[in-house]
Amino acid sequence: MIALNIFYNVSSIYPEANVWMVGHSLGGALSSLVGLTFGLPTVTFEAPGEKLAAKRLHLPFTPGLPNDEAYIWHFGHTADPIFMGTCNGPKSTCWYGGYAMETRCHSGLSCIYDIVADKGWRMAIGTHRIKQVIDIIKDYEDLPKCTVYPDCADCPEWNFYVYFFLLPILLMTIAL
Repeated sequence: MIALNIFYNVSSIYPEANVWMVGHSLGGALSSLVGLTFGLPTVTFEAPGEKLAAKRLHLPFTPGLPNDEAYIWHFGHTADPIFMGTCNGPKSTCWYGGYAMETRCHSGLSCIYDIVADKGWRMAIGTHRIKQVIDIIKDYEDLPKCTVYPDCADCPEWNFYVYFFLLPILLMTIAL
């Protein structure tokens, strides 16, 4: 995984450095997963929801910290269907592009600019580009309130069971 290699290289070259993970879109989601794994501060822009992936991969959430203190900030706006988690289903732009974007929940804090209400924008895939995000952030004088959405649920029917009979197989796989 490229994000892990970058982190390992930077942290080995600069062992005393305070490393922050930053990324946009998929890079933001990967940065967030690496940040969760190593307890690093992370800032993402327009990242798709990654909380479900973190749970399915059993990534460690920062020990001893509630989710709202996980040092992860997800910046996005209400006109971006990828960030808001609405680019899903067989009639969505993401579906036609070959992507199954079925998640919307973020770990840490979500900092959302409400440009649909404030500026009259409509939700569209074209608003996901990084240039749009930069222009939006420059337009606002204040940062949005960063909030945890504890009731957010992706795939509510999914149960996170620990199958103890599979544990030896899992441990052998990890050891390889």
